[in-house]
Amino acid sequence: MAKKFILIDPSLASIAGHYYEYALHVLEAAQRAGYEPYLATHRQFAKSPHQAPFKTFAIYRAGFWVDESSPSLLGRLWGWFEELRFRWRLFRNFSPFGLLWAVRDRFGEFLLKQPLDRTHLISVATLVPAAILIKAVRFLVVLLFLPFALIIFLGRSIWRVLKAGGFPEAYVRALVADLADGAYFLRELVARRNQLRNWLKQYRMLRSFQTDTERLLKEVEAKHGDILFLPTTSAIELMGVSEVLRRRAPANAPSWHLLFRRDIYQGRETDYGAQDAQLNALRQVMAVASRKFGSHEVRFYTDTDELTAQHNRLGVFHFQTLPIPHTHTPRTVIKSREPLNVLYLGDARSEKGYHFIPNLIEDLWEEYVAPGKIRFCLQSNFNIPQGEPAVVVARHRLELLAAREPKAIELRKQALTSEQYKELLLSGDINLLLYDPRNYFARSSGILVEALSTAMPVVAPAGTWLSRQFRDATFEYRRALRERVPVVRVLDMAELRWQTSSGRFLPPNGESLTAAGHAPIGTTLRLPDRATHLLIELGGPRECLMTVDQLDSKGHSISTTKSLLESGRDGTAFELLALDSQCRRVAIRLRSVCPGDTSVVRHFRVDVLSHQEGGKLPQGAVGVAYLEPEQITAALRELIDNYGHYRQTAQDFAASWRDSHNADRLVQVIRGSAG
Repeated sequence: MAKKFILIDPSLASIAGHYYEYALHVLEAAQRAGYEPYLATHRQFAKSPHQAPFKTFAIYRAGFWVDESSPSLLGRLWGWFEELRFRWRLFRNFSPFGLLWAVRDRFGEFLLKQPLDRTHLISVATLVPAAILIKAVRFLVVLLFLPFALIIFLGRSIWRVLKAGGFPEAYVRALVADLADGAYFLRELVARRNQLRNWLKQYRMLRSFQTDTERLLKEVEAKHGDILFLPTTSAIELMGVSEVLRRRAPANAPSWHLLFRRDIYQGRETDYGAQDAQLNALRQVMAVASRKFGSHEVRFYTDTDELTAQHNRLGVFHFQTLPIPHTHTPRTVIKSREPLNVLYLGDARSEKGYHFIPNLIEDLWEEYVAPGKIRFCLQSNFNIPQGEPAVVVARHRLELLAAREPKAIELRKQALTSEQYKELLLSGDINLLLYDPRNYFARSSGILVEALSTAMPVVAPAGTWLSRQFRDATFEYRRALRERVPVVRVLDMAELRWQTSSGRFLPPNGESLTAAGHAPIGTTLRLPDRATHLLIELGGPRECLMTVDQLDSKGHSISTTKSLLESGRDGTAFELLALDSQCRRVAIRLRSVCPGDTSVVRHFRVDVLSHQEGGKLPQGAVGVAYLEPEQITAALRELIDNYGHYRQTAQDFAASWRDSHNADRLVQVIRGSAG
């Protein structure tokens, strides 16, 4: 009889999102490896019209995103309150009245700062009557408040009498002290209500997971040689598994494989030391679970090297990195195709930058959207029933833009089936991954893996796991430019005069330079007449912030470029900058990413390139990384203008990428570590 491969995902309640895609890829690979695949999901999955092609046990009552317990009357009332509060936040932050209320005390100043174009004049014409209405309402409220002001005045007079001394004063002080103590208790209770509620919820989820897992093991009859895989594990599932194994004999038991895909430290490695004390609770949970596992076989994984380093830092379990299984067969290179199809895949939420898209489309409207050079296909279903306020407003703005040009903007507002999602993915030419850089410094993205495996160029934030995946391909392309483009001048660190932010020149030093967040260093260099690009090579720091000001012959600033340089595999980073035709000098400043840290630069070289051939010189390969949201438009424009180059480099990259990330290799790693 074939061994069983049982994938357990209590949060899998429907086909929406990458939870289901992940399960499909892994179980199909397990089946190819000779295992009998099983899928354990949340109970709500049984109600889904699209069922998995594997034997499914929809038994879990609680998951990370879903909970099937019936809400109490208090819970329903709280839900209604949350809905009203959500509507109020929408009205307050995004309606004309909300705008007017924000500038109620300086409405005249607000009017004077509006540009004198047609759009803003029409907007102001509609806001003025509303502003007058608000002023009138405020005046009436103040007028009606006069009786209350009189009561307050009398109360203060009585209070002065009581404070005259003697028994009245002592009596009032005692009364006020009791009232203050009661108010303090109620205030603390309200302030900690979320902590108490979360504790109760987590305890209930723990017991629910434990009970449901024990039931699953009885139904599937898991035994030695079988594999149980949890692709999304948290501390709750870890404690639940430990409780299950504590009560079971290790003889003839299956192996357990737990994948942790969430970051436990925030920010960068330099910030980890200050957060160690906050993770003592998680470290204790792991230590207790380790004792309960006994001699059961349990293996631990993450899906990025950064997350593996974070979890191994706790020093309890040994973690290793698993491949990510979201891969599809790449297509052939399409060198000329209009309109280019720009995709946003996944739930519409602010963490993934959905709210940046309306401004992006408006910036590109006249040059690219209206002429039919590009179109946007955006998956726009909410991850929570009512959606986040910023995302709701963004989708409404996109609906208005789509009404102007229906063929240019397509919104997919419903969850997609696996086939629909795959069809949409393979129809794309460019993928937008506008993720929050702080949250995705170490976390992975299945959508990025899919895009790169299908040879699709991407836009991603710098300083994240996403941008690091194609960083070395970009550096290899930039390094090779020295052989392809004429170099008219080369400057190294010792030839440049460096100075601090205060203007003090540093002594000549060809060995190293130190740049801090609070004390950046900089240099200025003159350019030859035929200079078109700067190729900057930096070695030493793992990451460094660089600002380049382009100056004209009179020293006036033409443009400013900010970028984050992260060292590649060989410890070196490259930046390529296109120069304005009026640029005669450039001022380069270096500083560390975090204000309290320092970056030691051991190698710095500037190659001045002269690209006189026709056509634009691409800035990178495979994809483009941006540092700030304001750079998203330029990043997408770079991909569009040089699409043939980026698609070709993405095609070359896809083969090696698929060798590293695929479901078959994931199952192979798990199978190899089992037993």
